[in-house]
Amino acid sequence: MRITSNMINNTVTRNLSLAQSRFLRLQTLASSGRRINRPSDDPIGITKDLGFRSDLADLAQFRKNIDQGLSWLGFSDQALGNINDLVSSAKELGVQLANDTYDENARRGGATQIRDLFDQIIDAANTQFEGNYIFSGTRTNVKPFNVNAMGIVYQGDFSKILLETESASYLGINSNAADFLTSPSRTLGDGHDLSVGIQPTLWLDYLYNGNGVDLGAGLFNIRTLNGEYVVDVSAARNIQDIMDAVNGLAIPNLTATINNAGSGFAFEDTSLHHINPNTPLSLLNGGLGIDQSTGLIHFETAGGVAVDVDITAAVTVGDVLTAINTQLPAGGINNVTASIDLEKNALHITDTNVAPLDIVITEVASGSHTAADLGILGEVLSSMEGTDLAPLHIQVVENAPGENTAKNLGLLKQAEFNYLDGNDLDPEIAYFTKLTALNNGQGFPLGKFRITNGHNSKDIDLSPMTSNPDATIMDVINLINSSGVDVEARINEQKTGIVLFSKVEGQSLMVIEADGGRTAKDLGIFGSPDILGNMMVLSRSLENNETEEIGLCLETFDGSLDKVLNERADVGSRVNRGETASYRLLSFEIQVTNQLSEIEDADFARIITDLATAEAAYQAALASASKMLQPSLLQFLR
Repeated sequence: MRITSNMINNTVTRNLSLAQSRFLRLQTLASSGRRINRPSDDPIGITKDLGFRSDLADLAQFRKNIDQGLSWLGFSDQALGNINDLVSSAKELGVQLANDTYDENARRGGATQIRDLFDQIIDAANTQFEGNYIFSGTRTNVKPFNVNAMGIVYQGDFSKILLETESASYLGINSNAADFLTSPSRTLGDGHDLSVGIQPTLWLDYLYNGNGVDLGAGLFNIRTLNGEYVVDVSAARNIQDIMDAVNGLAIPNLTATINNAGSGFAFEDTSLHHINPNTPLSLLNGGLGIDQSTGLIHFETAGGVAVDVDITAAVTVGDVLTAINTQLPAGGINNVTASIDLEKNALHITDTNVAPLDIVITEVASGSHTAADLGILGEVLSSMEGTDLAPLHIQVVENAPGENTAKNLGLLKQAEFNYLDGNDLDPEIAYFTKLTALNNGQGFPLGKFRITNGHNSKDIDLSPMTSNPDATIMDVINLINSSGVDVEARINEQKTGIVLFSKVEGQSLMVIEADGGRTAKDLGIFGSPDILGNMMVLSRSLENNETEEIGLCLETFDGSLDKVLNERADVGSRVNRGETASYRLLSFEIQVTNQLSEIEDADFARIITDLATAEAAYQAALASASKMLQPSLLQFLR
């Protein structure tokens, strides 16, 4: 094959170009420090490279979001701390001025301080970050609260501002002030007892807040100075049935009625407070009764005649008298009798013998105190005046062990004098309960109170019901619910009173007296369930020097402080989440950067060596090319 000059020239030129290209590529790697400078350098590597750079861009944006969120949350935490301090100061001032040692002028000064604290709380709630209101939900261009002389309305919304902190992971950065400043920390009326009085027609099922009465076997015993009687109430269905069962026994001078408080039963016994033969022994000694464990009383004369009188089976005072008066003569001690000293409520021992027998009454055995309990321990010369047996007047006991009929009726009691007052039977309040039945049947003075919900207000006037004996709880509830101020009243869960709450979120609810009376207080719905409304009510109560109302306002503070603290704790937890996410993102960024470096970065030691080799090769190629390329005729002619 013939090698032409043109072939030599082409080969030399190509090889020189390759050496130059390799040298220039290595020079580019050395100057840029990057292994990949264009897609053709490493098509697979460039794909990974672009993915890692996208990840780094996302991580940078996430960290920027977190930094912004943490700044926002920092402002929120500071504002909540200020609000907590202000609410605590208001509570301390209220507690201090509720004390009777302060006068009207001091409380009026306190009202000014409360208003100032209120304004500071509103200012803290209006805190802004970068021109955005931080407590208005997502309505960051609107102040959280619209406050006027009537009330408070939250103007923000309840949505969350979410910043993406990681892929598909979001951090809520905002709060809404309604959650901790106008949301209720308690329910007006909850736990309040209107003390419904019992009435003859009231069903037993309505007692004990609607749980009813378990009559068990339906038997219990009444003991009076005139005897012991078994009462059968097994068929009773209402209050009147119980009273009829007792009164139907015709117990001497005893009448069953509703007690003076109107809350339970009462037994009144008009008998003189004297023991008689029918008096149960169990009533003696303040209801402790007589020791009948041995049941023996030792009588012994100076002549040595001894008789042990057995009263083991005795139930009444008459049984004791019969035992003494029959067993003494049977044993040889004659003309000695026992009787009752009515005025002294004591036993009287009389020796009618011409020559008194000089009797000594003692206990039969050590530890026994039968004679002492009967008040006849000692010497009988011609007679003995026993000690006062201190009888109860009325005692109610269960008919048999294990029964609870008397207890469940509030009657398991005893009375020293003629009136036994039963326990409160706590009848439940119902919609048909008459207002006259409240306050244990005494009713309440009915007047006017004002309900304010946000910027709406309505006076509720109950005074017309005063002249209506048939007015019920339902009438009061209907009047409230039709007031048009978006509130709802109903009977509370305990069935002891009524509760009142707002049907609209974000509005302060306040209930105050409108006529200087106490209708709202008596109904248990006075005050405000949220902190801002409560401070407005407290300021008014301080201004009017109403110590009872000041005390009622204090009930809201603790729950309101808890709401502020809970919100601050929630903000703190979100700060922790953000900081944790930021640390995690920094770690991810380092990992991705390292992975990107492994793909992109050049091996400098190798590149420098290869560059030197390529440079030498290029210089050699230039030298050899100059020798191998012969001048052409044209070049020669030049």
